[in-house]
Amino acid sequence: MRPQRQKSYHQRKHFKKGKRKPKPLTFDQMMRKFKKKVERAGIIQECRKREYYEKPNQKKQRKRKEAIRREQLNQLNNNTLGRPRRF
Repeated sequence: MRPQRQKSYHQRKHFKKGKRKPKPLTFDQMMRKFKKKVERAGIIQECRKREYYEKPNQKKQRKRKEAIRREQLNQLNNNTLGRPRRF
């Protein structure tokens, strides 16, 4: 018996697997994907911020107020300020 000849690199099984073509997406599916990508990138928020000019002093005031509000919410959640929680 003759020894079997080894198959060439491209004739092996893993090369014969056909690549599946993705199903074409409907318009609604494409729109959903697009909206998710835009939302994750924060593009809409950025556009809303830049819609109107905000003076530097107004920007500082807004950020200060946001920080105070965040701190108050943290204190309420940690129950260091406000009514005691009832179980």
